[in-house]
Amino acid sequence: MKIGIMLRHYEQQEGGVKVYTKKLLPLLLSMGSQHQYVLIYQNPKLVGTYAGYPNVEEVAVKLPGTVLWDQVAVPWIARKKRLDLIFNPKFTVPFLGSAKRMFVLHGSEWFVIPEHFRLYDQWYFKNAVPLYCRRADAFVAVSHAVKKDVVEHVGVAPDKVVPIHNGFDPTLFRPIEDPVRLRAAREKYKLPEKFILWVGQIESRKNVSRMLRAFAQVKDEIPHTLVIAGEQRFTTAEELRVIGELRLADRVLFTGWILHTDLPTVYTLADLFLFPSLYEGFGIPLIEAMACGCPIVTANTCAPPEVCDGAAVLVDPLRVEDIAAGVRKVIFDAELRGRLVSRGLRRAEDFGWEKCATEVLALFDRLGRS
Repeated sequence: MKIGIMLRHYEQQEGGVKVYTKKLLPLLLSMGSQHQYVLIYQNPKLVGTYAGYPNVEEVAVKLPGTVLWDQVAVPWIARKKRLDLIFNPKFTVPFLGSAKRMFVLHGSEWFVIPEHFRLYDQWYFKNAVPLYCRRADAFVAVSHAVKKDVVEHVGVAPDKVVPIHNGFDPTLFRPIEDPVRLRAAREKYKLPEKFILWVGQIESRKNVSRMLRAFAQVKDEIPHTLVIAGEQRFTTAEELRVIGELRLADRVLFTGWILHTDLPTVYTLADLFLFPSLYEGFGIPLIEAMACGCPIVTANTCAPPEVCDGAAVLVDPLRVEDIAAGVRKVIFDAELRGRLVSRGLRRAEDFGWEKCATEVLALFDRLGRS
């Protein structure tokens, strides 16, 4: 087949979708070498990124905005290049054209907790995303939890939605034993001797405010600092106001984004990975933490129970007391920590980008035959 891949989002902020795209794409190009690929960018400077692959052609269309690019530029390229299939690693597809359409749905939080988004985004997700779901010939859901939600809330046929788990890089994410690397990471990010780690984009659905309140309940019982690694977004001010209210400033450290290559060392140094999100469609940091031998406390809703599968302490993300109890349970119970680490290392073996790419390629082939 001749497959077009939509890469308008290739330069977006750090986070799960960007990791997904940059990890999956080289594998699709190499493992699916029987196909020809047309990589479609919005930024002409990206042309040449994958020049080393003989089955790849790269094009750029500078049409501004998102809707015009998705709905005008991509169909124009699809017709010009006679594409058989258009694949978007994010969540839009063009409505026009004869090529088959496929995309990746990284979450369904827009339907489950819409109140955590701006009014325009609520309108967009309520009206546009269901159209993409219905217009696509098939799409990937990154977990069974996401499939369940989208079938329930959008009403798409279950056989159109294929759950395919995300992966991780086991050569990068593993327990780090080198004392030089450990010391360098501690110095680089000014990490304290004992800390609890959180990783992600700081926004309301990540439940940072309740996590901070839970930490405030246990801070006098433990020597740990709460390390928050990630980018602050538009909903952050209200989430972080609790730091001043509860006088947590000297016990909370903001590192900003941690380099991907440094993350395994930081996971290894942490005594606990705390991730009590209100919603996670998958939660790549969960498998990264498991693979690095870091015990986890996470939410008992959406995808985390599916991803961790017994390798984490699950808490009710709406109950501050339950989050605090989960932290106490892991910090004070060495035997439990040992069990979580062992289970997590085994569970991480069930995930891989090669496995993910194989299943995505199988879906390409299914659409090609239909």
